[in-house]
Amino acid sequence: MTLHSPGELEALLSLLEDPDTEVQESVVDRLIQLGEPAVSSLEKRWEATLRVDLQEKIENVIRQIQHHTLVRDMEAWRYSGGKDLLYGAYLVARFQYPDLEYDPFNKIVDRIRRDIWLELNNNLTALEKVRVINYFMYDIHKFDKSLKKAQSPQLYLVNHVLDTKKGSPVVLGLIYAEVARRLELPIFGVNLPRNFVLCYYDPDFQDDPSGILFYINPYDNGAVLGKKELRYFLKQLNIEERDFYFNPCSNIDIIERLVLNLQFAFDKSGHPDKADMLKSLLSGDQIP
Repeated sequence: MTLHSPGELEALLSLLEDPDTEVQESVVDRLIQLGEPAVSSLEKRWEATLRVDLQEKIENVIRQIQHHTLVRDMEAWRYSGGKDLLYGAYLVARFQYPDLEYDPFNKIVDRIRRDIWLELNNNLTALEKVRVINYFMYDIHKFDKSLKKAQSPQLYLVNHVLDTKKGSPVVLGLIYAEVARRLELPIFGVNLPRNFVLCYYDPDFQDDPSGILFYINPYDNGAVLGKKELRYFLKQLNIEERDFYFNPCSNIDIIERLVLNLQFAFDKSGHPDKADMLKSLLSGDQIP
């Protein structure tokens, strides 16, 4: 949003110190409306003042602006169809790290894609293509399951997973699925309860009306599974079978599951306030 006048922002910053609570609330609301263009000026005002109370107030306004912008960006991604799964995961990571940039993550995933692309050809079967992906993902680039407990928020932040090469099933799976998308391979997420797997989907596959050739477990070095193994997994957990547990899900479904996992992690690790704030990334209900 553009400023109405060159002096408006300076006037708003001055009014942050107004003793009238209603005036302060109006100023904060307006700064949030102005969005990211106001952040650099707020940071300069923070550096210029020695008042701790004013610095805390400015920090709070900046956090609100950044979160408001994030909610808008997530809603835009969802509205556009959520094609770029990595970008959706990047937006979730920005909840914790507002200054993150997308380009470094994009370059890492694209480098993996290029490595794999050089070894693929149209003569390979679906299973052989998956074996090539597995080799580069797990043997060359060293992605692996994490030994951290499920309540560790880092497991659900794509920047940490791309940096450490260790993560949760859903983040390892979405990286795998995004690499496959960039290779134009029909590999999609499957919202299996208590785990997250992928499937190789071919609507012309005659042996199964679902079009699924096989499943892939990204948390187990890309191990190939059949529907029988998924059914056994659900039976062991006493979970009643439902069709959508076995079928491809959308990228939006994957990111919503990632947000729910991160909510759980923040809540269990002693940050219920952050868990509560994450709800806005699911519903977008803070967007005016």
